Amino acid sequence: MTIAGLDRLMMRGFKLLGRLAIFGCLLLLTGCLQYDLNIQFDSQTHGQLVQQLHWRGAEVLTNPDWSQRLTELRDRTAAVDGTIRFVDEQTLTITIPFNNGAELEQKFNDFFNPETITSGLFNLPSGEAITAHLALRQNNWFGVIFNHVDIQFDLTSVPDLTATRLPLLQQQQLLIGNVMLTAPWVRLPTGELTAAEQWALVPGQVNTLTADFWVPSYIGIGAAAIALFVLIGYGLKYWLRLG
Repeated sequence: MTIAGLDRLMMRGFKLLGRLAIFGCLLLLTGCLQYDLNIQFDSQTHGQLVQQLHWRGAEVLTNPDWSQRLTELRDRTAAVDGTIRFVDEQTLTITIPFNNGAELEQKFNDFFNPETITSGLFNLPSGEAITAHLALRQNNWFGVIFNHVDIQFDLTSVPDLTATRLPLLQQQQLLIGNVMLTAPWVRLPTGELTAAEQWALVPGQVNTLTADFWVPSYIGIGAAAIALFVLIGYGLKYWLRLG
């Protein structure tokens, strides 16, 4: 082997060690984050966002290094009228209620893209932010509300460790998780109707999630029932007059 070839081999080795060190430090500093989001839309006037975060290998509740992040997370949750509960030292649950589609869209986007918080929970140690955006379109179909939702999770700042081809990191990921939509009628890509649809989050890219679903409109159903009773009343009154 020539000296130039040996130099190239050594440079590759140093790059490999450097990448191992960077990703190893990220895992040691933050642990692996298991993130699960369930968008529960029960009816026209009720729903909630339920998020569960679990750090494997990091006890964040008692770790002083996480104090500022947890304070900011509490502020972020309170700003959208949500509640936060620690299941254990590694796991917490965030519940954010909403009363209609417009409020779901506003609270989701305010939570993930706050204007007043700069170093939030979903930032990597190097500072890159993990952001998300939700857009919801609704149409009233006489007793049911049709909803079309588009959700984007920008995970481009989260390295996909399986793509590094480094044996020591093949079974590790900085972030793994799922997004679930739960509603009375969710249309799957196959056209079937079900009560829930789930997507796996993929690090290293923008995750685009799209779904159509329906929820009952009790206001519309009530208005239709009142109109029906009024028509029946007028019909009876007219029939009695004729009788």
